[in-house]
Amino acid sequence: MGDYKLYCVGEDGHILKRHDFDGANDLAALNEARKICGPHEIEVWERGRFVARVKADGTTGEMPRKEPDQN
Repeated sequence: MGDYKLYCVGEDGHILKRHDFDGANDLAALNEARKICGPHEIEVWERGRFVARVKADGTTGEMPRKEPDQN
């Protein structure tokens, strides 16, 4: 099981919400993120590993340049 963090990202690029959870795999983490973030962009990380960024329209976005703050 992975130690995942997901970030709901607002239109201005700022993090609106962070949610930490254990997930079975990356696909399960992405499904969880879509439930929690709704129409917002999503970034999913497993510990320090970037998993994915999904735009609000469901398309894959660019990989971020650095890991978000862990505070």
